[in-house]
Order: sequence, then structure tokens, then C-alpha cells
Amino acid sequence: MTPVSTVRSKSRIQKIKKAPTQPSALKLKPSFVRDRQRLGLSLLLFAAVLGFYSSITPNGFIGYDDPGYILKNAPVKDGLTWGTVKWAFTNPDYASNYHPLTCLSHALDSDLFGLNPVGPHWENVVLHGLSAVLLFWILQSATGFRWRSLMVAALFALHPINVESVAWAAERKNVLSMFLVLLALLAYIWYARKPGVARYAAVAGLFAMGLLAKPQVITFPFLLMLFDYWPLARIRGKDLPAAQGGDFPQSNLKSLIWEKVPLLALSAASAVVTMNAQREAIRDLAHYGLALRIENAIIAYARYIGKAFWPARLVQLYPHPTGCFPSGKSAEQFCYRC
Repeated sequence: MTPVSTVRSKSRIQKIKKAPTQPSALKLKPSFVRDRQRLGLSLLLFAAVLGFYSSITPNGFIGYDDPGYILKNAPVKDGLTWGTVKWAFTNPDYASNYHPLTCLSHALDSDLFGLNPVGPHWENVVLHGLSAVLLFWILQSATGFRWRSLMVAALFALHPINVESVAWAAERKNVLSMFLVLLALLAYIWYARKPGVARYAAVAGLFAMGLLAKPQVITFPFLLMLFDYWPLARIRGKDLPAAQGGDFPQSNLKSLIWEKVPLLALSAASAVVTMNAQREAIRDLAHYGLALRIENAIIAYARYIGKAFWPARLVQLYPHPTGCFPSGKSAEQFCYRC
């Protein structure tokens, strides 16, 4: 006969085997390792941006836009005062642009650094580095692919076509608006995982701040629709690739479009303010005709995409091919910004 103690021991072992396993430190370790790895890669990416752009330290201000935005701008030189805040938000046609947050960032630089260009240049570098890290987080959170996301973020961080915006003090509006809109996009992924009023308000607030830094981010609602299609796969009933970054609740297409209406309203308001701010520039170009503007837009887009793949012969201003314009007009009269 089998001893009673042996039977009890076998029974106890069987119960242990059948019992559901409890969470342990070993099961939490992979997640911790992944988070630590992401943090390490983020710091490495940020350090790469600082190292790559360290040569801009001795750069001074230049005679194009820097005087009007900073050096000869009395409210900005006064620093971050109530009068400067009021001026920034109530002068919609300053320098043919409406970007009050950018103006206030220049005023803060004046408080911190005076008219020393080193501070503003390094601030641009830091904003660009943070934007690269945000892009890495956004792509990984949405797709689940770490190394591919890092590669894309590194390309954005170090691409020669972005050097002008980082190394030019007056281009603060570019790096600041990009940083804010990437924050808004990260907030949208957070919202898409668990939709709610507070999370949507965070998206709208960050988008509004991006518009106040530079209206170039006006197409943000359409970018969100692309994200809904892929990689978030939020459109119900569509044969979409499975989201790798997590399980995002789906909705019908109509609901997703209505979801963007408040953001589209912000875009429309920004467009009206921008058109009003640039009314002088629009009036100056009115006699050039619609066909000429369309031709210019096609050339500009094609060249910009081309330089994204082959970033050679980059300059501040690009003269238009003279064959595209009416006779008697010099190439210098028709320039578009990169």
C-alpha cells in the first residue's frame, strides 16, 4: 500500500500544477526591458541631434527675417511682458504672419539670452531633438515596430532639408509648430485607444497651439484621417491591416469624419486669420494669374519631394525657371521658399 504521506504529497503537487499562475516579477521583466530600451534609444536619438547640430553654436543672426522678428522688434526685445503678450495676440498682420506663440518664444529668448544668438539657436536644436523623439514614440506606439520607427525618426532628425529650420533663428516657427503638432498626434493615439472628452480636448488644445506657432499645420485633421486608416485601423467594415501597436476601437467612417469637425473648424479659423495677415502679399501677386500660381505650386512640390530623396544644392531661396513666367520678369521677382 502507498503511504498516506506520499498520497498527500502527490495530491498537493497536482493542485499546484492546476492552480492558475500568478503574475510575477519575471513576467513583468520583458515590459520593463522594452521601456528601458525605448528610453535608451530616445536618449541616443536626442544626443545625435545635439551632436549633429553642435556646429551652429558660433552662428550669428542673419539679415533676412532675423532683424524684423528679433533684432528690431521692440515688443520682443522688451521680453515676456503683458504688453508683449497683448501685442502678439492682437497684431494679426505682423510680418505678414499670425504666430503669437512664436513671437512669445522670441520674447522669452530675449529675457533669457538678451540678443545673444547662441541661446535661440540651441533652443531650436532642442525643439528639433524633442520632435525627433516624439516622432519615434508616435510611430512605435501606432505600429508596434521599434527599429523601423527609430530609422524613420533618425532620418527626420538628420535630414539636410531640415537644417535651415534648425540653424536659422527666425525659423523658430517651424520647429515650434512641428513640436506641438507631434505632441497633438501623440495625444490623438492616446485618445484613439480610449476615446473621451478630456483626451479629445488635449488633442484640440495642442493642435490650436500648433496653429498659433505657425499655420503650416493646418492639414492636421486630414493627417488624422490617414492615421485612422493606417496604422490605427479605426474604420469599421474596411479590410485594413491589423494594428500592430495595440487594439484601437473601431467606428464607422461617418463618425470618424464628424469626430474631426472641431479640428477642421480650428483649421478654417486659422486659414481666415492667415489670409487676412497675408493680404498685402496676396494683393501683390493678384495680377500674376491663377495659371501661373498653379504652375508654380506644381514645380515647388515636385522639387521639394525631389530634394527629400536627393538633398543636393540646397539654398535659402530658389529662383523659378524663367521659361515658366511672362517675359520681362526677372527670376529674382519670383522666388519660393524651400
